[in-house]
Amino acid sequence: MSRRKKDPLRSLSAEERDWLERISRSQVEPAGHVARAKQILAVVDGYNYSEAAQKSGRKSGDAVSHLVGRFNQEGMNAILPRHGGGPAIKYGVVERERILKEARRKPTPEVDGTANWSLSLLCQALHKAPDGLPEISEDTIRTVLLEAGFSWQNTRSWCETGQAEAWQGDCNGSGCDSEKNLIEQAHQLGERLGLSVWNEDEAGPYQTKPYPGSSWQPEGEPQRQPHEYIRNGTAKLLTLFHPATGEVRVNGVTSSANAILHPWLKQELSKILQTLPPPKELNTETNRQLWEMWQHGLSLPITLPKNLPSLQMLLIWDNLRGHYTPDLLLWLFEHGIMPLYTPLGGSWLNMAESMQRILFQRGLAGQYPESPTEIISSLEAVANAWNLNPTPFEWGGKRAARRQRSRQRRHALGGSGACTRRPLRRNSTIIQKWQLSCQTTH
Repeated sequence: MSRRKKDPLRSLSAEERDWLERISRSQVEPAGHVARAKQILAVVDGYNYSEAAQKSGRKSGDAVSHLVGRFNQEGMNAILPRHGGGPAIKYGVVERERILKEARRKPTPEVDGTANWSLSLLCQALHKAPDGLPEISEDTIRTVLLEAGFSWQNTRSWCETGQAEAWQGDCNGSGCDSEKNLIEQAHQLGERLGLSVWNEDEAGPYQTKPYPGSSWQPEGEPQRQPHEYIRNGTAKLLTLFHPATGEVRVNGVTSSANAILHPWLKQELSKILQTLPPPKELNTETNRQLWEMWQHGLSLPITLPKNLPSLQMLLIWDNLRGHYTPDLLLWLFEHGIMPLYTPLGGSWLNMAESMQRILFQRGLAGQYPESPTEIISSLEAVANAWNLNPTPFEWGGKRAARRQRSRQRRHALGGSGACTRRPLRRNSTIIQKWQLSCQTTH
């Protein structure tokens, strides 16, 4: 005769019994889950703890007793195993939060001896703190940080993924992707929204030397160039390019300093604005939202003036220091021009560079200019000839569309570069399905 049960099994709800029966009949559920579900159902059917253990292939009635006690308190979570032996968990939820709190704190050189956390310095700070963890190791800190979504960024500090500090002109975390996405949207949607999209870049320096190139020559009589040349200065090419029409505006110079670049930009952009149709009149709030739309997702957006005119143009250019000059930016804002900066290593987003390669190929390839004046004359002449019959540029085009369709037909597999032509079915355990069913969705 069995002993009186101090903590008898409580009554099960219909939903709990349904989930337990599904787990007990499962062929893919972990064996421990199936055994515990069978034990609970056997106790519900009136069997004592020893008999319930035997029905599930186990021997210990005391284990069933402990399981019943857990089920009364935790419900279906009792099916999941607890810590199964080994050293006790030393750093639980409270200790992990203390580690993350210290990692999120901005260190100061005066107190912490550093302006950015490393694992060793973070470990020392936790050792010294009055409420710290005097026995914590660097390996434990690394594990906690990685599990919490931190990663080692180029800024030499532990930052949460996607939250890396972004220096002006630098590319860290998601800031680089945000700038890239904004430029892609400008190329694809800018003209449709009634905005004139221009690209600006400074090409060069071009030296006074023989340039390699190809040309049609008689058989056996290739064009020859000297192997020695005199350095006689360099030239640069200031370029404004309109992809929608293919129009290019250039100016050959021997220096692209701000004192030369900024006046030329203001002059050319003023001429372009005069050719644009008048912008649509919008209320103040809607107009500001339109400006701020082209800064969405940036980690360090430019501070916009309080009073903004109607937006007329998007100017895509590199993230050079001279492009952040306050006087130039205020002039652009006053004339309805929004600058968009390419991220570090993202010069390919600037179509002006593609235009410059065409001008170089046509003007200097296979030539031997002996002075900067010859270089400037050749490049400007080629640009004028291009504008007589310009070719519009399109972002992406048919090749990008084919690649996108190809990517949509493939399904990447984790851990390698392999792909499948159809998605693989990933089976979830029944206890995982129960946990998902208990989540609040509204």
